[in-house]
Amino acid sequence: MSRMPSDTVHAFIISLQDQNLLLPQSAVLEVVTQQVLREVVSAPSWLRGVFDWQQSQLPIVSLDTMLGVPFERQTRVNRFVIMHGLERLPGLEYYALQVRGIPHPVKLTASDIQPLPLREGDPPAVAARVRASGVLCVIPAFERIEQMLQEELKVL
Repeated sequence: MSRMPSDTVHAFIISLQDQNLLLPQSAVLEVVTQQVLREVVSAPSWLRGVFDWQQSQLPIVSLDTMLGVPFERQTRVNRFVIMHGLERLPGLEYYALQVRGIPHPVKLTASDIQPLPLREGDPPAVAARVRASGVLCVIPAFERIEQMLQEELKVL
């Protein structure tokens, strides 16, 4: 039996509208589709609304909107990646990222990941850009996204 190297990272590559997202599998709880969304009045455009999940109301973040993709260009596929709140902020145990594609699991080693420079105009929600197994990807700044969510949820 072969052993997997200890420096292997299990991740998902997921399509957004114009880009790909790289997420660690450990941060992802589940992927759900076609939920009934409730709009949050007076919320910023990146906060798409909320939906019911396991007796909780999860806020939905649109990374496409944060990345500057106009709403009218975004597909209407409602697929959501349920995320653990990594920063463990009060009231934000879980939230959802709105995505377009189906998550593709990958096992990555250091040699599979090539760092790329951030683009001019990248929002604070982008921690890094990389080429992972040959695919150009964005790594979200989870701490920033979760802080923004918490600030918005306090106001609402």
